[in-house]
Amino acid sequence: MQLAVAEAKRAGDRGDYPIGAVITRLTGKREVVVASAGNRVKTSGSSIKHVELETLKYVSSGYGRYLPDFVLYSTHEPCAMCAGACVWSRIGAVVYGVSQEDIAAYGQKCGTEDYKWRACLISCRLVLEKGNHPIPVIGGFLRKSCQGLFSYRPA
Repeated sequence: MQLAVAEAKRAGDRGDYPIGAVITRLTGKREVVVASAGNRVKTSGSSIKHVELETLKYVSSGYGRYLPDFVLYSTHEPCAMCAGACVWSRIGAVVYGVSQEDIAAYGQKCGTEDYKWRACLISCRLVLEKGNHPIPVIGGFLRKSCQGLFSYRPA
């Protein structure tokens, strides 16, 4: 998750939302990083360039359609779209820092035209449960570090 936070800061440095994701592969008792990236929604001009979706596409292109031995780490809870992609890819597990509720609360209090921090208040757990493929989810992992990204501004 610390690598995801670093990727989020790099995204913020280039003018994007500071959100980061990492995908690891479990091999035996080891976890190996296979992809990491920061969000590109603002800089790409595409509302669907969420970092979770982009890293899943990248890993799938090299490792195949299904990813049961992989774990997605994201600084922010995956939205319904990204959680759906986790279902379709059969990712092994999802770990995130801040929840959709955290994002919505911050957006209501501190959102600006530049940083709206919108949230889709459909939990990724609900999407994953309804996806007919059990995927373990751990939320609130390094939550304080991930909350710090809300107010992160490029240097």
